[in-house]
Amino acid sequence: ARGARYAANCAALIAGMRSIGLQPFLRAEFQAPIIVTFHAPADPGYDFKAFYAQVRERGYILYPGKLTQVETFRVGCIGAIDSNEMRNVVSAVALTLDVLGIQHPPAALQRVA
Repeated sequence: ARGARYAANCAALIAGMRSIGLQPFLRAEFQAPIIVTFHAPADPGYDFKAFYAQVRERGYILYPGKLTQVETFRVGCIGAIDSNEMRNVVSAVALTLDVLGIQHPPAALQRVA
């Protein structure tokens, strides 16, 4: 049951982040449901420390993306949380990006590489 909840959390998080224009670092077939690494916004004004501080003020902790050569950040999907909490994380991230003036085009408007 716990694994299924983590998988649902992960799916809700990825879907929500994609809806606000943030893409996961790993392809779906390699993604485990524990923690998800996302590409940082391409906006030149993006600064992880400011982003982290604003999301934290909204009640959520992000992890820096220390495991990649590109700018990333990570979000955990485990613990006593559910898919609704993951949607709340996405809302906090979207609001933070807006407050910081960071461009994050919705997935429908992004260029596909």
